Amino acid sequence: MQENFCSKPTNLSKKYMEFNEAVEFLYSLIDYEKRKGYVESLEPYLNFLKEFDNPHLKVPRPILIVGTKGKGSTAHLVAGGLQSLGFKVGLFTSPHLVDIRERIKINNKKIPERAFTKYIELIKPHIEGKRGFKTVFETLTLMAFLYFIDEKVDYAVFEAGLGGRLDATNVLSQILTIITNISYDHMDILGPKLTDIAREKAAVIKNSNPVVVARQHPSVYQVIKKACEKTKAKMYLLSEYAKYKLVEAKLNRTLIKYKGLSGEKLLLLNQGGIFQAKNMALSALALEVLGFENFNFEGIKIEGRFEVISENPLIIIDGSHNYDSVKNFLNSTLKIIGNDCVFVFGINRDKEYEKIIKEIVKVNPSFIIVTHSQSPRALSSDELLQFFLKNGMPKEKIKSAENVQKAIEIARKKGNKVLAFGSFYLAGEIKQTLLSVNF
Repeated sequence: MQENFCSKPTNLSKKYMEFNEAVEFLYSLIDYEKRKGYVESLEPYLNFLKEFDNPHLKVPRPILIVGTKGKGSTAHLVAGGLQSLGFKVGLFTSPHLVDIRERIKINNKKIPERAFTKYIELIKPHIEGKRGFKTVFETLTLMAFLYFIDEKVDYAVFEAGLGGRLDATNVLSQILTIITNISYDHMDILGPKLTDIAREKAAVIKNSNPVVVARQHPSVYQVIKKACEKTKAKMYLLSEYAKYKLVEAKLNRTLIKYKGLSGEKLLLLNQGGIFQAKNMALSALALEVLGFENFNFEGIKIEGRFEVISENPLIIIDGSHNYDSVKNFLNSTLKIIGNDCVFVFGINRDKEYEKIIKEIVKVNPSFIIVTHSQSPRALSSDELLQFFLKNGMPKEKIKSAENVQKAIEIARKKGNKVLAFGSFYLAGEIKQTLLSVNF
């Protein structure tokens, strides 16, 4: 039986690690969120999990969410909906904004520093001497498995990291699969065609348990349909099994009228973002497929997605980082707060940044500050500036900033409504800056 490292003393080492030492060790491993590359097979990871008595097979009632857009929000909504019914719910998401412990939560509370450190102490001897053999994401996924087992959660909701077929979460035997909208992203890894990306994500459908699917491009739908037919999994397409209508969209409130398997109801999320309406509907259908009716989303906070950091001045951060998500974020946000906004924008160089820049120029913000996060994948602010000018942004309406703090300082002088978006890393650095400095 797996020892519970959260509540029991352990003799793993004579001197316990400090939390910062645990984080330092974790980041000494391969981190594909910060460098180019990806795993080529799940076999080494499965063999690694055997050293821990195959915890992925013991995670209580796992739910796996894949997709391109909305999977993080959907993970929070499903977990929050289950929690509203009185269940103890584990939640694993990525990336984090400020604190790495955000990725592993139970009932929306981050894994304690001591528990985080003890799991690293447990795992470290299995990796040492093979430094680089395991990745940061694989290690965090294993930590989530162990923590959720030890804490005896009722359900465990997992957001896949990248793709699906080779993602560390794909070792689970989930009771339910949720597929959010699939669009173009990570084409260098998942393939150049939409159907290539869809096949990578649909590969998580491994058993006959139900699959809940958001509205998809027809070619993507066919890929998912074939995967379901192959495994004899019943597919619940949102457009066939439910209807929803946006009733109200405000800065801190999204209300929809939903009609699904259990009848009609109003569902409220105390957070803005018109784009959240479809995530709420998809999550509601997923909860109904699990057999539940009286859930709600009212107590849920989704960090980094239309997150209001300050109301006066108004500062909203969002992790939108591909063309479709940026377009949806801007369309929904500007309908709520108007067009007279200052944008703070930064993006990674492996994204469709020129296509996104053209969309931003089309929106015509009152001013834009381009900057970059500390991620090694980030496009420099000077490069971004040149791309914006090349695509028609007037030079008097744009300025580059060498770091996030400087970008926020400039933005505050330019207006009282600031939207910061382009990557989760940028959103996280802005949030951390605003939490630590009084602007």
